[in-house]
Amino acid sequence: MNASSGFTLVEMLIVTVIMGIAAAAIPMLSSNDPQKLSVAAEETTNLLRFALSEARRSGGYVLVDGKSSAGQLSLYNSDSSGNLSSAITDPLTKRAATLDVTGNPFSQGVTLLPQFQAGGSPYAQLLIGPGITQLQVFNGASTNIGVLQSGSGVLLNYGGQSVTVGINELTGLVTLL
Repeated sequence: MNASSGFTLVEMLIVTVIMGIAAAAIPMLSSNDPQKLSVAAEETTNLLRFALSEARRSGGYVLVDGKSSAGQLSLYNSDSSGNLSSAITDPLTKRAATLDVTGNPFSQGVTLLPQFQAGGSPYAQLLIGPGITQLQVFNGASTNIGVLQSGSGVLLNYGGQSVTVGINELTGLVTLL
């Protein structure tokens, strides 16, 4: 008996589908994808703007915490001493308002480093009061370091590129630097 050699139509279709999926996924997962830094910057900008608006809306204090979990920013209700009371809920997802650039496939590989300046040094927590001029830098455990200084924000790095999402110490305006 002669054995047939070659591929069946089904085998060729399976290989074609696998190659198509791989071709679509590789650019999205590539370590050189410049969109990842843009996505992370936009998400960071949105979270900081939400924190400011939440403090104004509620008339309370909001703590932006970049110290508890590396690569994450989380928002918490707080008091004027920086004591945490509860996580702030994202109105769209109905989950805790947390930005995790490492867990998002569209920004994976981006490093996030909060740099809220006070006394010439960067810290990882920012307390936003109900008034725009109430921006205080904290270092965890309710330790108030001082008033937010210029050059403050969140530094994002990816593949040799970096961008800073800045927050103005006087107006609270959040911008890309």
